Amino acid sequence: MATEQAQGLPQTGIHITNFKNVPAYSGLLTHGLEAVTTVATEKENNLVALRLKDGSAFLLCIPSEQNKVSWYALLERLKSKGFTLRGHATCTPEVMRMILFDINRMSKAAARQVVQDAEVVNTLVKNSAPIGWFKDLLASVMLVGASDIHLEYRGPRTIVRVRLDGLMREYTAVPRQIAVDGVSAIFNIIAEEHSRSEGAFNESLAQQAMIPLTIGSELVNLRFQSHPAVDGFDVVIRILRTNNAERSKKLNLKLLGYTDSQVDVINLSIGSAWGGVFIAGVTGSGKTTTLNAMLKEMAQIGNRKIISIEDPVEYQVEGVSHFSIQRKVAGDEASNPFKGAMMAFLRMDPDVGMFGEIRDQLSAEMALNAIQTGHKILTTVHATSALGVVGRLTSKSLGLLRENVCTPEFVSTLVYQVLTPINCPDCKIPAIEVMTEHQLLEYKRYFDLNIHHIYCASEAGCPNCRKPNIDYSKSTRVGVKGVKVNAEVITPDDDMYALLSEAKDIDARRLWRKKRTAPYDNPDMMGKEAWGHALYDMSQGLIDPYYFEMNFGAPKLFAFALD
Repeated sequence: MATEQAQGLPQTGIHITNFKNVPAYSGLLTHGLEAVTTVATEKENNLVALRLKDGSAFLLCIPSEQNKVSWYALLERLKSKGFTLRGHATCTPEVMRMILFDINRMSKAAARQVVQDAEVVNTLVKNSAPIGWFKDLLASVMLVGASDIHLEYRGPRTIVRVRLDGLMREYTAVPRQIAVDGVSAIFNIIAEEHSRSEGAFNESLAQQAMIPLTIGSELVNLRFQSHPAVDGFDVVIRILRTNNAERSKKLNLKLLGYTDSQVDVINLSIGSAWGGVFIAGVTGSGKTTTLNAMLKEMAQIGNRKIISIEDPVEYQVEGVSHFSIQRKVAGDEASNPFKGAMMAFLRMDPDVGMFGEIRDQLSAEMALNAIQTGHKILTTVHATSALGVVGRLTSKSLGLLRENVCTPEFVSTLVYQVLTPINCPDCKIPAIEVMTEHQLLEYKRYFDLNIHHIYCASEAGCPNCRKPNIDYSKSTRVGVKGVKVNAEVITPDDDMYALLSEAKDIDARRLWRKKRTAPYDNPDMMGKEAWGHALYDMSQGLIDPYYFEMNFGAPKLFAFALD
């Protein structure tokens, strides 16, 4: 068997005694072992596989080459030839040069084999079984319209769930090792090197990366995040589709779910020459999509220079200059690519800037500087309400002063949004057939809604809304199709600015609610929060009370806001 394995492979007299530590070449000079192959990387040979006496293999490389594409490609080649990997180690470049000096004494035929090895790296990666498994999984969940993949590693099985229509759905379960090999391969081999938080995938660490993949004819960017759990670990992958024409068509505020009155307020705000438009929401609430819809509206007018700085670019809007950057988690602030992009932005004669997210003190200060120098800025913030943006911007983590934030020059408009599943129009059911009279009368009592206009999603769904390969056995109210925005859009007045500057955020919220004059079944959103917008959608038969309460709570919880 060993003879068959060695056929066509270079041989030499290199030896190894200590697999865990290779401090010097002398540690390799003991009993006769054979070099299996070498791979050229970056014009230098920095990686070698050694065949041990028992026919197994041992990988040796300099530290910078470990877990790179060539490392995994060589590993795949060894597996295809029947070798078992006994172990791997790193050595200094000096040690590697001495090792390769002996290896280079091989025959010309063996040398040609080395060249071939280098040439087939891409093919090996492309045909990798773990990568193939993951790409098949990704293609299938993209087909049903999922926005995220959740892999939950528990014991011998990995549960695969997807976020579909804003809801978590069971998808499949696979043997643990298959899923481990799949995510390890895409993280180690395909992920953008500068985006990886660690050099190699490790189940015991929280890790992140950006991973570009081509599925069919479409380039997809994957935002990868993993974290250890008590009984295993989880991986969450956000699917960012870059060239979907249909998605670009939906970059429209009304199509996203904003009412006419909200669109009017937003258009007035983005049409002004300065100030900031801040969009708040939890992760996955569609904030970036809304931002790009605003950019599209602005770009269509065509009289302003618009620059977008994002990590990563999720949409490409015609008429907008998109700068893709990778923020540093730590290190020298002066070398931070985000700061560099922001400084470039200020020097490129822009009118409007879109910053993907204010997530730290640096980005908050740069946004403040941009607005104070007369630029229109659109950005997102993690907050749980529109007025909560002020508290977030002035928190210890972001560090802005209220005296700078609570002015019309800085804050033009505050937006908060959530995504709510939409009832399937083909199978929705009148609520009076599904809910108890007591449940429905609460919506009449607190919000004065006509209960006969309220509809629920069906329990089983129908061919129009059910997706293939999804396990609905643990799901409730299956009959939904798509999601829509429920939002609050607030342009503060002088009285609200005054309250906010004094940190009287609750009083400012009460003042906003007092501005409501229209009933909840009316599309006028003045003085209404996101839950008021959802009530309007419920009055139109679009939203199931079940999903209203999932996002906002039971009707009686809003009694305090209705005084």
